[in-house]
Amino acid sequence: MLKKEHITNVALYSDEWQMLRRGKFTSSRIHCLMGDKGITDGGLTYIDQKLGEEMTGHCVSDEDEIEDENTAWGNMNEPKAIETFQIKNNVQFLATQKLIHADNTRFSSTPDAIWIHGEASNQLEYNVSTLEVKCPRKFHRFNKLFRCKTPADLYKVDKRYFWQVIDQMDNCDSAVGYFGVYHPLYPDGCNWRQIQFKKIELWDDFKKLKIRKTEAVNKLIEYKSAFINGV
Repeated sequence: MLKKEHITNVALYSDEWQMLRRGKFTSSRIHCLMGDKGITDGGLTYIDQKLGEEMTGHCVSDEDEIEDENTAWGNMNEPKAIETFQIKNNVQFLATQKLIHADNTRFSSTPDAIWIHGEASNQLEYNVSTLEVKCPRKFHRFNKLFRCKTPADLYKVDKRYFWQVIDQMDNCDSAVGYFGVYHPLYPDGCNWRQIQFKKIELWDDFKKLKIRKTEAVNKLIEYKSAFINGV
């Protein structure tokens, strides 16, 4: 169940959104920590980036976060992709682009949408499913993702997206999550594919994620201690 207090209303990409994510590991980059046998050099670089944000109070965009023609295309078509998911699944309400933020963690997530199924009896939590959509501009990238039908298929094609969905579900305490891929130029029936993730079928992956998150936090604390203690 997702606590209501963890759902923010800050505008996506705003200064406030950036600041709330400062020093926190996010779902879009969590794949950096998910080496098969531990945290790789790329993961350690990501940890150093988050440490720098925490130490300085400033956020510096990574090179792959800088907008180009492909990301602009994706941002432009995301609303239609989310609408397609809503229609295909007869969803009455989706909360879109809500930053999930808790002060007492080093993790943060902004799913493209949250499907709210109902409210807990305590009226403090929601039962939700998460949605992450991708809108590749280039045909070969769309085709590869479209051919994926299961989480395992997606893992083989692009581990980044697999772990992004897993981490969104983890941050939102969701039993079910979705990945969708959309292309506006393809004909109806061939322009949308969605994959359902069920936590009960992916226990080992969630366990691995938890281990890597703990390792990342411990390493960040270790690095920070070296600064503070002058080691």
